[in-house]
Amino acid sequence: MEFTLLNKMARLKSMFFIAILLLSFQSCKKSDSDSVSGELTTVKVKLSVGSPEEERIAYGSNKSTTKVKESNVQLSNVQISDNMSMEVMVIRDVEPSAIRGTSGSNNAAKAATQTVTNTLTPGVKYRIMVYDNGGAHKGNYDYIFGSEPTTGGIQLNAGETYTFVVYSVNSTSDLPDASNQGSLSTASLSNISSDLMFFKKTLTLNHGDNNLNAILVHKFSQITTTIEMDDSMTGSIEAISNTRFSPTKASGSLKFSDESLSFPNANGQTNVTFPAITPGLRTITSNPTFLISKSVTDAIFTFGSITLDAETKTGIEVKNVKITPGHKYSLVLRFRACTQNVTSDALNWRYAEATWKTWDFWNGWTTHIGIIKDGQKIKNNEIITNSFSAPQANYGFQFDITELDNALNMRVNNQYIFGTSFSDQIQFQTNTKLGTQRNIVFEDGTEYATNGINEVFNLKGTLEKPLIRIMISRTGEVTMLGSKTNEGPLVPLRLKGGKQFNKVNWSATGPNTVVVSQKVDGRTIVIGKGYGRKRINCPN
Repeated sequence: MEFTLLNKMARLKSMFFIAILLLSFQSCKKSDSDSVSGELTTVKVKLSVGSPEEERIAYGSNKSTTKVKESNVQLSNVQISDNMSMEVMVIRDVEPSAIRGTSGSNNAAKAATQTVTNTLTPGVKYRIMVYDNGGAHKGNYDYIFGSEPTTGGIQLNAGETYTFVVYSVNSTSDLPDASNQGSLSTASLSNISSDLMFFKKTLTLNHGDNNLNAILVHKFSQITTTIEMDDSMTGSIEAISNTRFSPTKASGSLKFSDESLSFPNANGQTNVTFPAITPGLRTITSNPTFLISKSVTDAIFTFGSITLDAETKTGIEVKNVKITPGHKYSLVLRFRACTQNVTSDALNWRYAEATWKTWDFWNGWTTHIGIIKDGQKIKNNEIITNSFSAPQANYGFQFDITELDNALNMRVNNQYIFGTSFSDQIQFQTNTKLGTQRNIVFEDGTEYATNGINEVFNLKGTLEKPLIRIMISRTGEVTMLGSKTNEGPLVPLRLKGGKQFNKVNWSATGPNTVVVSQKVDGRTIVIGKGYGRKRINCPN
């Protein structure tokens, strides 16, 4: 009996020892692997949007993996007529606002920077599709950008490999379904006619949280067209019609397995839409236009017609525009007039502030403030004038000011460009003591002496880069440009309160008389040069 009890105790000890060994073995086995299938882990998505610096382009059954590099800037010129040309700049992955304010192709080209990733607009829908290592579909997960925390991450098995497909059409309402989504080899997005963005990545999941850094890439092109009138041109943009790109497709399809694009439709064209044209407009930018097509080097932008400075041109074509899918482009078309100065006269007013006293019986001694011009005492708020003659100037008149302090007006053939008399001045400064108020601003709403811009009398230009330019077109339209910095680029100025410059009569064949006036306000300066201008043939 005692022997039996001892045997039983020995067996129990052996079983306990074996159980301990098994538990130890299982524990060691688990610690030797950080990726055990069957345990759930969370995948969190960090989403951004970008354009690739280089692409692997594939179309249809062509699975070429040749890397395609593209210059950020394409420059060319189009001769419109004997005395008008158009500078063409196609700039990749740069917003139009980065180009505005540049002067000339070199400066605009410098605005073409490296690709910058951005975020989606809050509220835009996107979908994440998950495929296992064998290419079988495991689920769809729909998100709204900016609301991801309320949706949560994706629960998948740790230690397993998955392919993640992320796509969006940049819409807050539309999110198309994939065709044949059951297998990665057959899934596709078909007949997409909007802003398709796509990302795919294969990832082996670890324990704990896994981050999927997804950069959505545009699969079609987007182009924004800006029309500008160069500083050499008078007048404004008056009409634009029937602008379009060709060749393009109505829609495109994307295969998930190799990300190849196909375009089942015949070639067509895509219209370019511009906002409404307002009086005095010299720069206008279109709404973004989607170009659905394979990579091309011969895209064409066409004007049905455009009217600049009362002159209409039709059938203008910009050829050989290079477009690669996945990129955003800015097409800048800067019109130039070829002109020659037929006469020029300088204006060199620089009068220091002066004070003097007068005496009369009733008031005694009175102190006056103003200037002394050619020995004549001229008090504040009184007017001084100077005349120019521009005979037979068939392209109007241009007055370039290098220094100004701090108001003026002009009378052209007995018509004032502003108001109804010399006392109505275009004021660049507010002086409450004299009752004057600044009444001119830059086109973007900024003003001198505000927004980090100096007072006009603290800025200087040169005749090559003037501070202020006033242009009278051959049809009598008045345009004023100004610089925000010393020798900076000229940008349009406009009158406050919805007021407009007056239109004047200009003779292309007879004499024209221009009178510049200035109201005295202490120190008084107008330094510049006036030019009568005529059209000439552009150099070859």
